[in-house]
Amino acid sequence: PMNCDSGHRVLRCTCMPEFAFVVNEPTPYRLSLLRRLSRELDGVRMHTIFTHTLDKPSMPWRETPGDELNPVHFKDHAIGDGGRFGPRAVRLFRAIRDYITQHRIQLIIIHGYADLTRILLIRWAKRAGIPLLVRGDSNVFSEGRIGWHKRWVKRRFLRWVMGNAAGLMPMGTCGRAFWRIYADHDLPTFTCPVEPDYAALQACTEADRNDFMQRHELDPARHRLMFAGRLVPIKGVDVLIDAFTHIADARPTWDLVIAGDGPQRAALEARVPASLHERVKFLGFLQFADTRACYHACDVLVLPSEYEPWALVVNEAVACGLAVVATDVVGAAAELVRHGVNGLLVAPRQRDALARALQDVTDHDRCAAMRAAAPRILADWRAAGDPVEGVRQALAHVGVAQSMN
Repeated sequence: PMNCDSGHRVLRCTCMPEFAFVVNEPTPYRLSLLRRLSRELDGVRMHTIFTHTLDKPSMPWRETPGDELNPVHFKDHAIGDGGRFGPRAVRLFRAIRDYITQHRIQLIIIHGYADLTRILLIRWAKRAGIPLLVRGDSNVFSEGRIGWHKRWVKRRFLRWVMGNAAGLMPMGTCGRAFWRIYADHDLPTFTCPVEPDYAALQACTEADRNDFMQRHELDPARHRLMFAGRLVPIKGVDVLIDAFTHIADARPTWDLVIAGDGPQRAALEARVPASLHERVKFLGFLQFADTRACYHACDVLVLPSEYEPWALVVNEAVACGLAVVATDVVGAAAELVRHGVNGLLVAPRQRDALARALQDVTDHDRCAAMRAAAPRILADWRAAGDPVEGVRQALAHVGVAQSMN
């Protein structure tokens, strides 16, 4: 055993090849993937380097990385609010560089590219001859949201990234298309999507579900549409409330539950007509166990976002057997929602189109058929977009897998 200068102990064996996964913070979905990598990649050791402040996570998750991930966190240099391009980011780069050198890391996978630490890592790895792959959830549908001047700068920056990276690790179809609009590159590309702990999601017991429904006063005899996410304008929850209001009289046995919190909550609560106060429930932020129970207490996930790089809630909902109504700019929906089969796709900010989709999906037979299709579609995606296989292929491509068992 050796101590790294972050204070974490790591096990080392000179006969085993090593690679580093550089990520922001230990969110539940990120830890799920990292744990799979640790379990399933035989003969190679992964080091997980967290770059962001851990004592102030972006959401109030109660998750900590285990020792099996070889977690590394340089607390004194971690990126916090306003620190993405300051001196702290430079110090963090130097600490990560020294750690990678000390441990003879043979492959670096970085999630993201939009802070100074990562920019410096990309440049240094190229000069040091260490293969570096850029992973991210960038989505081609985001690009219509930026002005021409920002796109001009972005094009030159991303071409520089591609010119220094050894490969790309997009999450799916929309991610691969994102890189193509900036350069007709020939970089090797390995699919590496985010994913939840599918087994844990599907392990919800009837007792768990019933307890959750009782605590949140959800009538077991009724059907439910569900939104899960932050209550911010880009999520389109205002459009969802308006669309549900439009169909509520025609679907008297259906309710809407909103799981999440954010700055728009008060305004959204005020938007609900008085006649629907008992049928639209705001549940607030939910930890994993309650989020899982909420899925199992509902029938349809609705995600009316103006833009979503990926949206893991789609994976989660399909894993729990829900039908899904999502906008056609959502990265995960491109892979996991087959229009008319297990859900419906609509354009963002279109209340009438969303109302029609809700009217359709809340038909009893239609909803049952879509829910029944969910397991098959999830199985197809997991076979086609397995992130562990993507990392395994990347290791083989750079020669690390030659030393694997």
